[in-house]
Amino acid sequence: MFDLFKLPKLYWYWFTLIVLQPFYIRYFKLKAVGLENVPRKGPFLMVANHSHLLDPFFIGALIKRPVFQMASNEFFRKPLVRRFMWAMGAFPRKKGFVDFKSIKHAIKIVKMGYPLIIYPEGGRNWDGETLPILKSTAKLVKLLNVPLITVVSKGNYLAYPRWANRRRKSQITIYYSKPVQFSKDTPDEVIIDHIQRGIYNNDNYTEIKKIRGKNPAEGLPRLLWRCPECRKIDALKEIDGKYVVCQYCGAKWEVNLRCFMRREGENEWRAIKEYADMMFREEEIIPINPAVEVKLENGEKVFLESKEVILYHEPYYPKLERVGKGKLLMTDRRLIFKCDENSKIYSYPFEKIRGRSTELNNVFQIILDDDIGRFVMNEESPYKWEIIYDYIRKKGGYRTEEE
Repeated sequence: MFDLFKLPKLYWYWFTLIVLQPFYIRYFKLKAVGLENVPRKGPFLMVANHSHLLDPFFIGALIKRPVFQMASNEFFRKPLVRRFMWAMGAFPRKKGFVDFKSIKHAIKIVKMGYPLIIYPEGGRNWDGETLPILKSTAKLVKLLNVPLITVVSKGNYLAYPRWANRRRKSQITIYYSKPVQFSKDTPDEVIIDHIQRGIYNNDNYTEIKKIRGKNPAEGLPRLLWRCPECRKIDALKEIDGKYVVCQYCGAKWEVNLRCFMRREGENEWRAIKEYADMMFREEEIIPINPAVEVKLENGEKVFLESKEVILYHEPYYPKLERVGKGKLLMTDRRLIFKCDENSKIYSYPFEKIRGRSTELNNVFQIILDDDIGRFVMNEESPYKWEIIYDYIRKKGGYRTEEE
């Protein structure tokens, strides 16, 4: 595989910028505000919120000069996409922990005089509200020591919620702030606060004139992994593309393209985000008796059991190798996978997990020293696993590098 950390010649970038940019802007209904704030020459660091799968292309498409982007290494797994991403100035970053190789490359790019774009939430948010900024972002800002521009996209979540199976057609407006520069003596908290305020958006309440699309409820159980009424896990089922109904208590909601929903028989529409905020309650995370039989350590308790998932590992990047189908358990000390195809037990103690990430909208992934555990979840929500995993791990005193 060619070196993804070698700078491209940018011929393809200029071709795309000149020939395809006008079509791209019209097709995705992109609008820029504050482009005059973006320097025409010299390096700068741009930080942006991330709700749409294609945010990296949107932000760069409106800037009339080549920019480099630190993007999820998930984009680089397929050969043709990998070549395209690299030619367009993107380079991979492993999510879930501090990727020093990517940081070194970012520093090199800026020192050569090029602009750089990063997404300091660490991933694409699920509910349209900007996530907390990774603490390591402040250190990178001070290391680069160049003008900082905050960018906030509005309408990007409504155009393609992470939990959805398909995108919708609606306007996306991207706001570019005036550049500021922080000294190396600036406290990290000041930089983080500036970025958080600069890129914050809650897209659930963004005013959009028109949204076109189909099946607004499709995929919603990935976000709403509990019934808001009876509190059963994995209870909601999508019906006819417009409704979600609880398989246990029968509660039913209608869903619209603006990411609002209303209970059957009621007139009030509420943002889906309001229901998403109801999913996690600490008092509901209690030990369970799993159906899968595995040998536990003395005093070890199981808190979550999966439906059928498929485990992959990564012998080397970007190759993925299938291990097999089975069930995943989460205890207060580790993750345990029992493979039905080879009858083996795979144990992942929390202290050996460097970080975790959620890829696409159906993959829960853990990062190890020299491998990954990639659990493809087609029958349940990886977002549920992300939230409960973070809670159990922190309660046990475990921390990742990015924390």
